[in-house]
Amino acid sequence: MSREHDQDTRQLLIESAKKEFLKKGYNKASLRSICADAGLTTGALYFFFENKADLFAAIVDPPLNGLKQILFQHFKEDVEEASKLDSFDGVDMDHSEISDRIVGHIYDNYDSFMLLLTASENTVYENVVDEFVTLVENSIPPMMASLKGYTYDKYMSHWMAHISIDAYIHVIEHERDVKKAKKRLSSILNYLVMGWVQLVMVKK
Repeated sequence: MSREHDQDTRQLLIESAKKEFLKKGYNKASLRSICADAGLTTGALYFFFENKADLFAAIVDPPLNGLKQILFQHFKEDVEEASKLDSFDGVDMDHSEISDRIVGHIYDNYDSFMLLLTASENTVYENVVDEFVTLVENSIPPMMASLKGYTYDKYMSHWMAHISIDAYIHVIEHERDVKKAKKRLSSILNYLVMGWVQLVMVKK
C-alpha cells in the first residue's frame, strides 16, 4: 500500500467518522458504521487508529491546537503592546483582525469544532469550553504585569472571560455563514474589549 493510498484511506475514515460523531455523538458512534460508510473493514480502521478515542482525537486535535496557537500568539503580542502603554487613552481598540483570524480558522474546521462543542461527552475534550475560559483568563496577569499604572479585578476578569467564550460559541452554533459570523463577532469582540478596559482594568 503506497503512502498516498494510506493517506487517502485515513482521510476517508476521518470523513466518515465526522458524520457518525456529529449524528450520534461520541458515546453512541459505532466504529462498524464508520467503516461501512467508508467502504472499509474494521481492520483497516485499526491499522490507522488505536480505538474510537484515537479516531476522535485525529479529527479534533489539529484544529484545536491550531486555535490555541493563534490565541497564544495574540496574547504574546498583547503583552508586548501593553508594556509600551502608560494609558489606554487614544489606543486603537479595534480587534477585528484577530477576530477574523479566529473565526476563519474555526469555520475552516467547522465540523471539528462542532464535535468539540456538541459531541465530546466522555472524552478528554468534554471540558474544552472551561479550558478556553481558563486560557483567556490566564492571559490577563502577564499583560497586567507589563502594563504601567493599572491593576485588574480578578472576579470581573473571570466573568469577562466566560462572556467572551460564550459569545463565540453562540455565534458559531447559530450562524453557518462565515462572512456573517466574522461581521458579528468582530463587533462583539470590539464591544467586549471596551468592557475589559472599563470593568477589569483599573487605574492604580
